[in-house]
Amino acid sequence: MSAEFYDLLHARAYHRHALALAAPAAAARLGIVEVGAGTGLVTGVLIGASNVPVHAVEPSPAMRTVLLSRLHPPVGGSAGERVTVHACSALDLSLDGPADLAVCLRLVPCLPPVERRALWRVLAGLLVPGGLLFLDRPPSGVPAQPVRRGLGQVRLGLDTYHGLLTQCAEDGRIRYDYSYLVCRQGRVLRQARESFLLWPLPRRELGRELAAAGLILEDDLTADVLRARRGA
Repeated sequence: MSAEFYDLLHARAYHRHALALAAPAAAARLGIVEVGAGTGLVTGVLIGASNVPVHAVEPSPAMRTVLLSRLHPPVGGSAGERVTVHACSALDLSLDGPADLAVCLRLVPCLPPVERRALWRVLAGLLVPGGLLFLDRPPSGVPAQPVRRGLGQVRLGLDTYHGLLTQCAEDGRIRYDYSYLVCRQGRVLRQARESFLLWPLPRRELGRELAAAGLILEDDLTADVLRARRGA
């Protein structure tokens, strides 16, 4: 439902993550797996910074439509020959070749704990020993009271696109309510809403889950992006 608004109102946050991941992507020597590629806001940076096969995993048809449009026709060199889009969930992913870098953004908190722990095992199985996993920092707890944050606004012709995120506690989880408005000359043309439930995950618990799958939580890459390494 919200796919049309992603590049307009979420690109800034994704761009920040993507810039931080450019150097690890450039250092990859075997292959890169991006789980939850979405519309490809990070995928393009991973492809451009690397010289290895890139596997973009995105099960949502709406998101994947934008992703494929972004990737083809390819821009520059052999990029189009190196990227493969997988229309499945990460839990169903299998690769022919090895990977030494995995990226997982805006996905982990949305998974129930059983699926989340299964994801760690899948990613550990895809990575070679010493391979790196990068993920954005999950929320550590539920908010004490509702928190509202504007996502900015973008002007296209006569129309202005607005976004608002509201976070609140719900049964030990965090409810994310996204609201989008399209306005023309002060009049609302369209509205869209989408909600997600997120599971909080304190860092210590995250470290234990990763360790159980053979992944070691290391120092953070940035304030927003965590780094883990597959053990021997």
